[in-house]
Amino acid sequence: MSALVSPSIESLLPYEGGKPVEELAREFGITDAIKLASNENPLGPSPKALEAARAILSQVHRYPDAAAFKLRERIAAEHGIPMDT
Repeated sequence: MSALVSPSIESLLPYEGGKPVEELAREFGITDAIKLASNENPLGPSPKALEAARAILSQVHRYPDAAAFKLRERIAAEHGIPMDT
C-alpha cells in the first residue's frame, strides 16, 4: 500500500474494455456484430448538431468567452431572471 493513495483507490481494478469485433469473430464466429461504445450512436450525429458544428467551425481557432455572457444571458431570459442572480 502506498502512503499517497487511499486504500479505496488502491483497491480499484483497472477498466477492461470490450473485445474488438475482430476478436469476437475469431473466438465466437460472430461476423455481423456492431460494436458501439457507451458514448456512440448507431444513427450518427443529429443533423442539428452537424449544422451547429458547421456554423461555428470558422471560429474554433479562438478562445471562447470565459464569462459565457451569451449563454448566461439566454439562460436568464429563459427563466425570467436577471443575469447576475
